Amino acid sequence: MAESKAAWDQVGEDFKALGRQVKQHYDQRPRPAGTEGAAPSADRRKVDEALEKLRESLEQAFSALGDAVRDPQVGEQTKKAAGSLSDALTATFAEAGERFRKK
Repeated sequence: MAESKAAWDQVGEDFKALGRQVKQHYDQRPRPAGTEGAAPSADRRKVDEALEKLRESLEQAFSALGDAVRDPQVGEQTKKAAGSLSDALTATFAEAGERFRKK
């Protein structure tokens, strides 16, 4: 479990770093002529707010994912879901194989 927690923690850190890099590149983009030193436009503020909300959402999502990984009930449900997926794939491929054999 510690290994998976560390892996998901790394995913969260990597996405946070990616968000910071995207914001940095956005902040470095040249502004339209005549806007240097001026207050940010309404559009620029909206984009800034959207980027901040995206960063916060990603941080919350990966924090929740990290919490879920540590929850034993989530582990059991994950096993159950994986088993169901495996059963469905097995049945699907068996049916597809049967159809090909009949042709």
